[in-house]
Amino acid sequence: MKALHLLVRAAALCATVLCVCTPLRAQDPCVSTGTGQPYVSTNPNYVCEALDAFVYINVAQGYADPSNAAPENFSFTWYPLDVLGGTETQSFEMVFDSTLTLWCVALDQQNNCTWTDTITVQVQEAVEINLPSDTLVCDLSGFTLQPSQAAQDMVGVTWNWEPSLLLLDGNTPTPQLLVDADQWYYATATTAAPGNCVYEDSIFVTANVAPIELGMDQELCEGEVANLDAGVNDAVETVLWSTGDTTASIVADTTDTYWVTAVNPQGCERTDTVNISIYDNPVVDLVSGGAACEGQPVTLTADVVCDTTVAGVGWSTGEAGYAITVTGPGTYEAIAVSVTGCTGTASVTPEFLPAPVPELPSDTTVCLEEEGPIWLDVSQPDVAYQWSDGSTGPGILLANEGVYTVTLTLLSNGCQDSASISMVDFCQLDSVYFPTAFTPDEDGVNDEFGGFAESVATYELVVFSRWGDEVFRSEELDFRWDGRLANGEWAPFGLYGYRAVWRPLLEDGVSAGGFLEKVGSVTLIR
Repeated sequence: MKALHLLVRAAALCATVLCVCTPLRAQDPCVSTGTGQPYVSTNPNYVCEALDAFVYINVAQGYADPSNAAPENFSFTWYPLDVLGGTETQSFEMVFDSTLTLWCVALDQQNNCTWTDTITVQVQEAVEINLPSDTLVCDLSGFTLQPSQAAQDMVGVTWNWEPSLLLLDGNTPTPQLLVDADQWYYATATTAAPGNCVYEDSIFVTANVAPIELGMDQELCEGEVANLDAGVNDAVETVLWSTGDTTASIVADTTDTYWVTAVNPQGCERTDTVNISIYDNPVVDLVSGGAACEGQPVTLTADVVCDTTVAGVGWSTGEAGYAITVTGPGTYEAIAVSVTGCTGTASVTPEFLPAPVPELPSDTTVCLEEEGPIWLDVSQPDVAYQWSDGSTGPGILLANEGVYTVTLTLLSNGCQDSASISMVDFCQLDSVYFPTAFTPDEDGVNDEFGGFAESVATYELVVFSRWGDEVFRSEELDFRWDGRLANGEWAPFGLYGYRAVWRPLLEDGVSAGGFLEKVGSVTLIR
């Protein structure tokens, strides 16, 4: 037994720094028949502190026949006993926290001999990352992930953080967060060769502390208020406004800069500021011109006082501008709009004097030959009369075809109004009507001269110049003179004579009546 201990100590002295093993001569008859001597080894060869390492003794090296090296043929004892006492297997796993010399005695029970080997296990110092507990980030700006100071100070360590896309300097010990998001972050620290030990740690960062957002600066109008809400629960967080209020929301009703600060139970402080500007509404004063007769123009003017620029003025009539003209009674409203969207309104009722209203019947057609002249009376109290023929009485005799106009003047204020009536002399016996004038100017109104009737059996119209020259002939009721001569030139203005002969249709609508003739004149007006 004493010799065995001497052999172990000798093996320990022969071990090299990096897991170099020196096999010892086994007692007879344990003589190697294989490719070498049994040896103790580890995997990895360079053990990483605090990480599992695989330790084993390779006895197969000493036997030419592998079946002789079967583990069941041996009993194994590992030393030192205070560390490895009770380990009786060919291999095992353990965690090393420092350099350790260990050895194994393998008893070949078939040959009753022993193999012994010793190894000094070199241990690479661990990288104790020791990330803090999962944390809440109040301010992402400049926030870095922090492993232990000892880990940061270690030389030759390669760092890798994931997810790298969310980090700045992800290959350094202290990367900076780039994204405000709740996220797991994973650190990998690898020591230099020959150890190449890999250590890992992780941390969950909560960054969902919502910022306070009071919104954009607001421009309001007189009478409006801004409802400002910090968006926090004032029962949980400490809230303070620039107004001294401590509630989650306030009402801003004056022009000012408002700020709010909120502190959550974790101590995260957020703040925001907003400018509230409240402008006076434009003041509108409407000025009306003097009294006017109804139907006469009155100018309404809007005078606007505003603490900003006036964008425009609109009226209830649909017009725009600082002034409009009206001709009838009523209440007119104007609205002024400033560049800030504030509005002011005013209304005015201009004074209109009453005017007389002539009451004439509708235009009429009569046969003067049969019915004789018509007396037209437009009598009203307290008015003066003026007819188009120069008469000043309340009535007029409609004795000739034409347009009759009357102007009434109210004696109390001088206000006037006019009306006209057109009388056409047409006898049913003629059954065809011929106008006394036409205006061939191609405006679509009264451009042609000819007979007008529902229908006739036969028809002929001849138009003559003042010298008796024929200028137009038609045998169709719908073919009328357009005021041109036969050569296509316009006929000169003036008086032209005509002769028309036709046969009217009788009541049965088929039979033709006797010949009728009309000779007259027509004025061509240019």
